[in-house]
Amino acid sequence: MVAIAGIVWYAGQNEEVSEQMASLVGVKTQNEEQEKEGTSSDFQDLVMGSSEAPVTMIEYSSHFCGHCVNFHKSTFPLIVDKYVKTGKLKIIPRILGAQEMGKAVLCAEEQGNFSDFNEYLFEHISEAQSFDDVKKMAGQVGLNEQAFSECVDSEKYAEWVQSWYTQAQEIGITGTPTFLIGDQQIVGNQPYSVFELAIEAELAKVETD
Repeated sequence: MVAIAGIVWYAGQNEEVSEQMASLVGVKTQNEEQEKEGTSSDFQDLVMGSSEAPVTMIEYSSHFCGHCVNFHKSTFPLIVDKYVKTGKLKIIPRILGAQEMGKAVLCAEEQGNFSDFNEYLFEHISEAQSFDDVKKMAGQVGLNEQAFSECVDSEKYAEWVQSWYTQAQEIGITGTPTFLIGDQQIVGNQPYSVFELAIEAELAKVETD
């Protein structure tokens, strides 16, 4: 268990916790703030699924968090199949961890493929010995490696990444992964049934409105 700036991040693989320190720096989520600061991006949030989906799940996670990795290997695909692909749920990821990892996901979005790259990172992050290895992984999902490398080496998304960290602090998140579904907060790699109940409860609210 690693404490950084008052927030506790679970960095273990399976039940073991590795001492893997990550500096949290970040970017912004509001488009108008980006325009004011002169950063280059046209999107407010990374969104997986239909923007018209009635239920939203915000995911705070880190690629260096073993519980996050396990969630993406087991539970995440089930949620995607049942709720995202059917247009019932959209997922908004916010990366907490090393600044470079957040920038990497945003730079993948520049090339229109943040979701595949994000999942590839969760699956293969243990193979990366340095951030240069992460850059090479971009090519594995069809990204232009040169453009990707230039993007992550720049500071264009630094404030955006910082905003994810700031939001996490403001709402009192103390560990990853943490999920917000409506007014419900789910902490940790919980069983699929926990997410299913939360999503179904929000869908029921939409149907009765």
